Amino acid sequence: MTGSPDFQANGLRLELATRRMRGPLVAGSHPRRWIGWAAGLPATVLTVSLVAVPVVWTVVLAVRARPLVVGSCVLVALGAVGLTQLVRHRWYSGIRLVLWPIALVVVVVGLWVLGGALGRDGSWAYLRTLVWVLFGVVLLAVALGIAWWGRDSRWLWRPLIVPFGISVLVSGVAFRLIFQYLGDRLGIESVGVYRFWFAVMLGSAFLWTWLGFVTGLFRAGIRAIETDPVRAGYLHRGDDRPLPLRLYELLRPVVLIVGLAVGVAAARVFDVVLIGVPGSMQYQVDSATVHWWRLAVDSDVGAGEAAVYGLPLAVLVGFVAWLLQTDVSRHRTSWSAQAELSGAQARQRLGLGRALGVSAVAALALIPIGVLIVTSLHDRDGFGFGAITRMWRDPALLRSLETTAWVAALATIIVVTAAVPVAYRLAALRPNRPAAGIAVVFLVVLSVLPVQSYLGPLDTFIDTYELSGTRIPLILLHAAAGLPIAILVLRGALLAAPGSPAADALHGLAGPGTIARRVLTSAGPALGAVAVLEFIQVWNDFVIGLLISGAGATPWSLLLWGEARQFTENSAQLAAGALISAILPVALLLATWRRWLVPGLTGGALR
Repeated sequence: MTGSPDFQANGLRLELATRRMRGPLVAGSHPRRWIGWAAGLPATVLTVSLVAVPVVWTVVLAVRARPLVVGSCVLVALGAVGLTQLVRHRWYSGIRLVLWPIALVVVVVGLWVLGGALGRDGSWAYLRTLVWVLFGVVLLAVALGIAWWGRDSRWLWRPLIVPFGISVLVSGVAFRLIFQYLGDRLGIESVGVYRFWFAVMLGSAFLWTWLGFVTGLFRAGIRAIETDPVRAGYLHRGDDRPLPLRLYELLRPVVLIVGLAVGVAAARVFDVVLIGVPGSMQYQVDSATVHWWRLAVDSDVGAGEAAVYGLPLAVLVGFVAWLLQTDVSRHRTSWSAQAELSGAQARQRLGLGRALGVSAVAALALIPIGVLIVTSLHDRDGFGFGAITRMWRDPALLRSLETTAWVAALATIIVVTAAVPVAYRLAALRPNRPAAGIAVVFLVVLSVLPVQSYLGPLDTFIDTYELSGTRIPLILLHAAAGLPIAILVLRGALLAAPGSPAADALHGLAGPGTIARRVLTSAGPALGAVAVLEFIQVWNDFVIGLLISGAGATPWSLLLWGEARQFTENSAQLAAGALISAILPVALLLATWRRWLVPGLTGGALR
């Protein structure tokens, strides 16, 4: 037989293959390579030109101004990474045992040199920032515990997630009102006690903003694990390790995304300090971000000094992100797919004690909002709606809200459209290719870079070309800052287990239309989650708007901050403006929580 045997009947032709066939059988055609490169060009241009290049220029300025600080940062980073690897791989014997004291000495020497170079005020600001980061880690652990404890509650998430849609600036207003009232009631007069009191206030405001959001996502992730027989079996009847460790391992992809957001927020605490703490006490409780801002706006301090001070913060946040990111790449399953509860996994009834605890947590989450409502109704003319009416009719506030809405909407459109092609290409890379790991690490680093790393050079560039009074710099900068985390989320949603039909569709040949349908099918909720989170983040932003915008593009947060300079006299208007500014993001958050945010970020079934 010289030809290939075949069989044909009723228009159907079957032909026997004479050689072994490999790869998935997916209908499609060879894509044009230039389309993929062109689709990924906007994200590349934005992140490189507005984030990566300014970061490099900041490092150059820092090296020119204070090379000793840069060298000490390198020593601390190398020593910390070395110690982490020694602990992770349990190198306790042989020649490797010598590496322990070497790595420890490198860290200690680097910190000693860095502390002397930063000065007393700068060192204390960084120490407080380190406490903030540790507080963020504790918050993640507490949220995981509450999520496990309340995983059977249907309504625990409803009050808890509301604060996440509210700006940290608004949180500062609410908690300053609460703690000033309590301080007067307790008769606090000592300066030292008052400083501690406001430090507790800052921590409470941060906890209120983030705890519910993190708890809700962790709870949804736990529910998704319990709907999977394989993962549920490993969780409840796995190896001899404690249950929290097994739970953390299964939730690690979600912990990465949530941890990055919380870590960056903790490291760059800024707006809550400026609006929540009286000006006379801000120097005693400020963070590294606030201290850097004072250096950046001081005309007597050079750009190099400000760049030097922002560099250690980038090293700190980058190290924390590296800790979270390690070993996540081995998770090759999408966390975007919905899971359904089986009949064997019926919801357990809450006992009386747990029901009371859930009710208490939900009630505590609503207290700051109630304080804002009550304060806005106690106007200088007595009880009524005068403050709310004045703020609602204030043309300056309306223009600021309109500006913020345009900036947030356009930045969100840019982020979603630019992130999808890059995320798809990264998800389609084979897991054994080093390019995939390098790209993920690069995106993680970009997503956690504090604003001090790139805002200085950008601010100089914008002022030089007289763009500070327009919306364009705000839109592009917000888009560039949001692209890395958006790509990570979408890539995680598009990943598929090797050998699965989803992986065959991901790696198969297809045209642009087929790829678009695959993305909507596999990562539709993740697209919605990215869009909602980006819009809320831009809407509630304060630090970028403060440093980049001008009189012609003022976000509402800057207007509210201006009112806070006479906090006591304007407390009713502040509370009214805070409530008005929170309506849109809170409504958007509640409307999309179950449909997009939970399945898009965790793949959990929220029942």
